[in-house]
Amino acid sequence: MNSTSGLSAYLADQARKAAAAQAIDYMRQHLAEPLQLADLARVAPFSPFYFHRLFRDVTTMTPARFLAALRMAEARRLLLHTDRTVTAISRCVGYTSAATFTTQFSRLVGITPGHFRQVARLLDGRCCHVLADRLHHAAAVVTRPRLTLLVPDSEPGDLVLVGLRGKGRSTDVPTAWTVAAGSSAVPVIARPSAYHAQIVLARAHRTLISALVDEEPTSYLIGTAEVELPQRGATVGRILIGPPQPTDPPVLAIGPVGRIIETFAYLSEPPRCPESAPLATAPTRATIA
Repeated sequence: MNSTSGLSAYLADQARKAAAAQAIDYMRQHLAEPLQLADLARVAPFSPFYFHRLFRDVTTMTPARFLAALRMAEARRLLLHTDRTVTAISRCVGYTSAATFTTQFSRLVGITPGHFRQVARLLDGRCCHVLADRLHHAAAVVTRPRLTLLVPDSEPGDLVLVGLRGKGRSTDVPTAWTVAAGSSAVPVIARPSAYHAQIVLARAHRTLISALVDEEPTSYLIGTAEVELPQRGATVGRILIGPPQPTDPPVLAIGPVGRIIETFAYLSEPPRCPESAPLATAPTRATIA
């Protein structure tokens, strides 16, 4: 490839990212409106067919799923920081039916809007390094992980969230997910398959809420990778992480965020007698859908 063709390919890639970013910005400004694919394609501007393909190539998600993720992210912020009713919040993020919103929220976030508000407020102000320390002591040891993801930028006190989405599967939520205290190697247990892995690393000195709900840029890093887990043996994948980009999905699009926050809300409570407060699942183990 000569320098001219290389430059042309680079400029074309930048133009595609700019078009996707422009559509995402339009989504953010019109969350309460009944947006259609044609509306977003006109913003780009491209034909609906070409825009759909371009958007998925750039973001790894369809426009409809990305829009749903943005709406859920805004709903989480409103649930945490306002006293608006669930019905009012559902209208703010584009749902005409509170029941439909609640069903969609519960499916994508893992818990109901009301329960999310309760546990998120319990967790507000809790620094990641405190939660990481409690997670480290409470977590069961994974002795035979099928997949190990190397996160070289992780430091003690960080919190690492991993979501695996089966490649080629039509799903909004991950096939497997796990959370772990800061470590360069994160074990994940999953079935043999090809996966798109997404990592969110919440920094030790920030609060988990600032990263996972408020999405403050300096509070977290993200990374993605394509990994293959064979039928036999184990796989080690290396993920490079960095600051979020305009075309990246909301940080909590990786999976059942409500259950993750619920786990940490429990860990942030004062210690109880072991027999009265068992952990529902071992936080370092992935939940397989």
